Amino acid sequence: MKKIKEALKQHMTQLFWSIVKEKEALTMDGVWGYNDKAQFVAGKAINLCSYVVLEYLKDSDEFDAAMAGLKSVIPMLAKMPMDTWGTLNGITGLYRLQTAGYLEQAVDEETMDLLKKVLDWRTFVDIEDNYALIGKPTNYYGVAFGIARYRELLSWEPEKHSWILLDRLINHIQTFSGEFGYMDETKGEGRFDRYSILIPSEITALVLETNFHEPDLIRQMLDRSAHIFLKLANEAGTGFSYGRSIGAYGDTAALEVLSAAAELGGIFTEEEEKLAYGYTMRILRSLVDFWYDEEMQSINMWEKGRKTDQYRNKNRILSENLSLHMQAVNSLSHWAKAGYDKLEEPEGWEKLLDAQEAYSFIRFAKDEYDRGLVIVRQGKMVWSLPLINGGTKYFSRDPYMPVPRQNFVSEGVPDVCCGAMVPKLVMENGDVVMPVSYISQIETREEDSGFTVVCRQKELCLMGEMSPRKAEGISSVTTYRFRDGVIIREDEFAIDESWQVREVALEMQTFSREPQADGSRVSFGAGCVTAFEAEGYGECQAYQVLQNVDEIPEHEGYRSCKEQDYDTPHGRLAAGAVWKKTLAAGERCVKVGWKMEYRQQ
Repeated sequence: MKKIKEALKQHMTQLFWSIVKEKEALTMDGVWGYNDKAQFVAGKAINLCSYVVLEYLKDSDEFDAAMAGLKSVIPMLAKMPMDTWGTLNGITGLYRLQTAGYLEQAVDEETMDLLKKVLDWRTFVDIEDNYALIGKPTNYYGVAFGIARYRELLSWEPEKHSWILLDRLINHIQTFSGEFGYMDETKGEGRFDRYSILIPSEITALVLETNFHEPDLIRQMLDRSAHIFLKLANEAGTGFSYGRSIGAYGDTAALEVLSAAAELGGIFTEEEEKLAYGYTMRILRSLVDFWYDEEMQSINMWEKGRKTDQYRNKNRILSENLSLHMQAVNSLSHWAKAGYDKLEEPEGWEKLLDAQEAYSFIRFAKDEYDRGLVIVRQGKMVWSLPLINGGTKYFSRDPYMPVPRQNFVSEGVPDVCCGAMVPKLVMENGDVVMPVSYISQIETREEDSGFTVVCRQKELCLMGEMSPRKAEGISSVTTYRFRDGVIIREDEFAIDESWQVREVALEMQTFSREPQADGSRVSFGAGCVTAFEAEGYGECQAYQVLQNVDEIPEHEGYRSCKEQDYDTPHGRLAAGAVWKKTLAAGERCVKVGWKMEYRQQ
């Protein structure tokens, strides 16, 4: 574990000196660090630079040069756009300098006057319109709260606005998140993803750093979030596996939630805390061994078959390096304050993984529609089945589909609308309807043979638009069966006379290799998934994904990333298969299903 601390220090110190020496010309892996699409980078640079100078270089021979370097880059960064998260990071760095007694030494008077103007929450909150956010999703109330709180502590404004802004966030949660207390980023559309679990830890971290009062609702939400991550804990050190901004950020979300809960206290039992810290160490190991690419000298979420969503595209490479490393050291700081100052895995923590529930269902909301997350633990594998609605823009994206996900086994391609492993009903007019957005009832039952989930939908979803739209007149019952080494999905559709279904279609994609099709079944010669068999879809056509993105397939059975994207957060998919079956005219009841067989890890 000593390697983790040394690696973080090396990476962050190297980043600091690059920022100081290269100034505005800084590039990473060929990308200009301060480009127009990296809107948060300047504030994040202030934050990391202040940390490195005070935590890593303060007692070294380089301290005077480091402080001079910091003083030289802050004026440059202060003139760049900050914007929301950048603003919060920038003011966090200034508060760190003030607390250590170095603010006046690091920031000249003229630059300070400029920073007081630009590091302001009012740039995205309309105070005259009852503190309404200006074109931002509701989680940005948390960002505004943090900025306001730091401005109060820096004596830039009186204590008042931070309370109001936090109250606006809590009102939104109470209004749209219902009795279960999970954050819906939308106004009731049902987008429950990584951020829904992460938000209470971000608020708690700000509360702890600024000596604020922890609201009861945020504590309750943090308790729930922390226990979700305990259910997801694994030896590989991977985190969230569905939704947007996952991959490296799906992992560090667990870091943020578990460490904030540990420092706040009163949330974990002794054994839970031990498990949480062991899991944290594995995540940090993954950050420095997997996500950091020595050849690139950077976090890698974009190259060698890896991909993230457009929000975190490679234009933000410098910004993401700054963020992820700061998340790691902030997590370690929380744990140190909770009494864990040694970077060592607690002895025997892996055995506590076996004590976690094999089957869990976390309900996010239940009113007109039922939303939740199924977690199934099988040996070292942890399957997540999201039963939600991504809402506008995201409902049709593969990472939000109701598909069992396991990192490195079953992953959705970011920003892609392939619909892998979900049935498609294709109408005579070409419309495509899928069971993805409007689950009215979720039932779960534990059985001797495994775990069964039943989802009922009174209406399906019409695809191809920016927002979900109801396809009334088609209902469905979907059953998932989790068994040892097997996942089964069965769908039964009832179709009224207003719809004329032409065909039913299915596609699957996998990291497994060497596909061989035989009727409706495809087998794989290498990889975790050994076979995938579909029922009611007709015969399948298997394909391999060419690993060289520039290759163009010359014959059937091969596909290129030039034609369709197969890159996931953890690497490029290797193969897949498609099924299509023409239905008889006027068919009103359609039954289909699939079975995925895999090697349990």
